[in-house]
Amino acid sequence: MLRLMESIQFMRKAPTRIRNVAILLAFGLIPAIVCQLSTREPVDRYIHIRNFRYGKDPSVIRCYRGDRLHLTFSSDDTGHSFFLEEFDIDVKVSPAVEEVTIFSTKDPSNKPFITKELTITAEHPGLLNYLISKSQYRCHVWCGPMHAFEQGKLIILPNTLLCFSLGSLLGVILIWLLGIFRRSTRDPVSPDDPSNWTDLFKKNRWLKKLLVSRWPQILLMFFALTLIYIVIMTSIFGTKMSGRNIGVLLMWVVWLFLIIVVMTPLGGRVWCTICPLPVFGDLIQRGSLFSPRKGRTKGYNNKFFGLSLSWPLTLSNNWLRIIVFLTLATFSTTMVASPRVSGLVILMLLLVPTLMAGIFELRAFCRYLCPVHAFVGPYAGMSKVALRNRSQEVCDKCKAHFCEKGNANGWACPYGLNVGEMKESDKCGLCLECLRSCTYDNVTLFKRPFASERRIRSMSDAWLSMAIFTIAIIYSILYLGHWPEIRDYINILDKKNWDLFGIYTLTLWSMVLFIVPGLFLLLARAGQMLSTVKLRTREIFLSYSASLLPFSLLLWMAFVIPMLFVNMTFVIQSASDPFGWGWDFFGTANTPWHQFLPRYISWIQALLILVGLHLSLRNIVRSWREKGMKPLQQLWLSLPFALFLMGVSAALLLFFTN
Repeated sequence: MLRLMESIQFMRKAPTRIRNVAILLAFGLIPAIVCQLSTREPVDRYIHIRNFRYGKDPSVIRCYRGDRLHLTFSSDDTGHSFFLEEFDIDVKVSPAVEEVTIFSTKDPSNKPFITKELTITAEHPGLLNYLISKSQYRCHVWCGPMHAFEQGKLIILPNTLLCFSLGSLLGVILIWLLGIFRRSTRDPVSPDDPSNWTDLFKKNRWLKKLLVSRWPQILLMFFALTLIYIVIMTSIFGTKMSGRNIGVLLMWVVWLFLIIVVMTPLGGRVWCTICPLPVFGDLIQRGSLFSPRKGRTKGYNNKFFGLSLSWPLTLSNNWLRIIVFLTLATFSTTMVASPRVSGLVILMLLLVPTLMAGIFELRAFCRYLCPVHAFVGPYAGMSKVALRNRSQEVCDKCKAHFCEKGNANGWACPYGLNVGEMKESDKCGLCLECLRSCTYDNVTLFKRPFASERRIRSMSDAWLSMAIFTIAIIYSILYLGHWPEIRDYINILDKKNWDLFGIYTLTLWSMVLFIVPGLFLLLARAGQMLSTVKLRTREIFLSYSASLLPFSLLLWMAFVIPMLFVNMTFVIQSASDPFGWGWDFFGTANTPWHQFLPRYISWIQALLILVGLHLSLRNIVRSWREKGMKPLQQLWLSLPFALFLMGVSAALLLFFTN
């Protein structure tokens, strides 16, 4: 007992980060090492793989390290392939033919060989043999619009990654508990207080000059507009094979990856700074993209053209945006699998804000309807960059409110915001007009810790937080899962499964709008009852939904990373032949398909889930600590939310690693 107490004292005194790393390594490495003892003697396994639109049977192959797999193949409909890059095999399968042709994935120009049975040994070279437990086999022969989703999994036991992940999960839970009961003399830092943040303009004066100038922003907007034009043209008029259509690949592989993994975590809504969707609408409203026009329009200090109608007050929230986002999410598979549909949707997203700009004031589409805002808005609070005022006192004394109303130097805020009233980043589109219009030089960009904001103020914001979390889970199951039966529910392109699609739509909308929010309300009520604190269920519910954001953002990262890593070669190919018309601008149109780091994708996904869980558990505790609650109250208030998130994390770790 004495040694146990001494150990606890040591852990309390150790630097928090070193302690946390030590805990994670101990909890992860011990089961990962112990599981190696379950290795069995290699055996011969005879497996027949049936290929069909759009899946493989078996969709999961489990074996032990060193087993010899004797594989035979057949096709139910058209040509398919069994592409397993980690083992350097690409098996071409033809219908009604027992023999298959085996190509090398490293160099497909090598002479293939023909056989009825392929034998491989389930092992990886060197140390990787003990680290890599999961490989993905795919199809490399286009067999229809849903071809990209045809895949299966090879699991080699013992599953080191699974044991490491589940052990680390227990380590994250211990770190959370230690964080609740740690002794600290420091006062909790409010997420609204930038006093501990770094003013980027003080250290980098050139940065402010660059951002105040309109030229860099306008050039980037027109570059993005050019890309949108290319995406629309190639999607509508190019090849129907989405995996070779540069429009689909740029939009749903490259851009989606950049938005989720790079732009939003680092810069919040920095995409909105250069987004091309409002360009033509701004030109209609303002009559200029450069010098702001002096004048008076509905209380603003700039002259605007158009009707400038006010948006209905009852719709000034996230509800319409959730509906638009959910509608597009429902048909996401159709957009990805059908380039023409994708191009028409993007064209519509360019036309609608342009038409609305002539009717409503400011950027009504961006503020209330934009589906991109539905995603980047909630996660803007997670970013390492935030736009705020330097001094609240200066803002309080300002009566002109140029940041909101505009002046000769800057347009009125397109999002209707006053910098002096901004406490969160979700509504700010980083248009930079307030940097230009503030006559007191009181607007700046701050660098801050990741996932700093921990507050949601309205029920529609909370619903949106849970919507994007729920859709991330559903997308992972649909697109990364190995179940062809589930994907039949979304196939309305060639199989015309409208009845199954109706069930999918009903399930998706029910989960997003009712089931998950209802579950969170029950969790909030349970937390209220367990803790006996005098907090309303609504307040606990809002805190739960805000603390969910770090986890769901990293879940989205885990979802999109394989999309880019797997399809990177196709982006390079399609850039050389954008319409699929046989061109070869850069000499890369016939580049062999190579996935990027295929062995490590599952490791990256597992680490993202663990980090997301840690950040969300940390944020919920900090939310209660800011309210002055004692450790036991923090524990009981957080427990329902924490148990839910731990269960989801365990399920996702099983999904991504096993």
